[in-house]
Amino acid sequence: MNTISAEKFYGGRVCKRKKPKSDTNWVKIHRVMPSHILGPTQYWKEFSKQADALAVAAERSTKTDTLCTFVYQRASDGSRKFVVAHPEVYWWYYRAKPQEQRCSYEVIPKGSPCWLYLDLEYQIKLNPLCDGSRMTKTLIDIIRTYLLNHYHLLCDRNSILILDSTSSEKFSRHVIFTMKDMAFRDNSHVGRLIKTIYNDIVLYLKSDSSQPHGILKPFNKTDIEEMIVETATHGKKLFIDNGVYTKNRHFRIYLSTKWGKQSYLTMSPDCTHTLLNACKEKELGIFLDSLISYFPNKPNLILLEFLNCSNVTAQLYSKILTQTVRKDDNQTSPYPEIDKYVRSIIDPGKIRVTKYFDNTKTVKYEIYGNRFCENIGRWHKSNNVYWIADLNKKEIYQKCHDEDCSGFSSVPKSLPEEIIFMLDTEGDILISNVTIDGNIISKK
Repeated sequence: MNTISAEKFYGGRVCKRKKPKSDTNWVKIHRVMPSHILGPTQYWKEFSKQADALAVAAERSTKTDTLCTFVYQRASDGSRKFVVAHPEVYWWYYRAKPQEQRCSYEVIPKGSPCWLYLDLEYQIKLNPLCDGSRMTKTLIDIIRTYLLNHYHLLCDRNSILILDSTSSEKFSRHVIFTMKDMAFRDNSHVGRLIKTIYNDIVLYLKSDSSQPHGILKPFNKTDIEEMIVETATHGKKLFIDNGVYTKNRHFRIYLSTKWGKQSYLTMSPDCTHTLLNACKEKELGIFLDSLISYFPNKPNLILLEFLNCSNVTAQLYSKILTQTVRKDDNQTSPYPEIDKYVRSIIDPGKIRVTKYFDNTKTVKYEIYGNRFCENIGRWHKSNNVYWIADLNKKEIYQKCHDEDCSGFSSVPKSLPEEIIFMLDTEGDILISNVTIDGNIISKK
């Protein structure tokens, strides 16, 4: 087992301090976490590359010890280092840092179960009359209604953790739905749900009040309109940040500030959250509950899935894990929804191999069992066809391995709307032309 070196974590020499000469010499002694037989593993390792850290965290985690990947910024220059550790171990060293040096983030791993979470913000100078606390309450109640409507899930307000880092310039809150034994399959499913709610709200505000939206019907339209804020660059929009649901997202942790700033994430005064992780130290309990992807009891988790409003499911984590292990990795891409769509258009054919090209943002699907070529209007006798999904253009087209068809590409087909919705990391394609009182709410 490796324990942390204070010298490594704090980026400076550990010594007894006579006078505070710099921000790296404050540690008086080598702070080592006491170990006991029932305590967490004290494994700690730092990495320069995120991919290496995520791989080791997955490899070293066990049923009883879930390791997480954190990233912290050095006080000296803001450079980032990745740490793999058990959350309780990270907290032990993290809480001893001077407040101004707490610039840490959780890495939410791609494909990992996670809480439903929100990043809410607006510029106070541009929105002096906004009541952020009331706006947050309205949004939480709307999301609770969607959870009840889609999953028949009652979510008590005491299950919702609200952290606040509002400054004189900016309203900023993190909202985390900590539902016991219940999480989302990964943050892409959370993103699709939140973007759907975002669009529903915008369309509801644009629509004729005589035709109210079913789920939003119980809410006062004035309260919903209050959640629209003025931005410096994108006109008017909801105060939800839709960009926090990307792969391997960095999400600021409890008591941290952004580098160079003095706005720390603390418990919001209007938060009534009841701790899930009962700890002797209350602050540790808050920290553990606030982690988006930390679940020490994964096998019993029920995972919620959201592809679109008509495709909402829930499965036991252990069942999903079994299904994932049985899959041939060569037949799946980083975009399972596109894989599913390709299977539907090539039936009775199958996907033999997928190849994802990050530089061009394309996925190549090699096919067997279906040699139909759109160039000749029939099946080839021996040569196979393949399909290309262009993620930038959000289109898919067919090509062919036959020498006579080497330069052929079929007429591109648009990917289904729900997939386009998923690929839109800003969440604004479907609302690019929606306005309220003549003002653009959000634009591409």
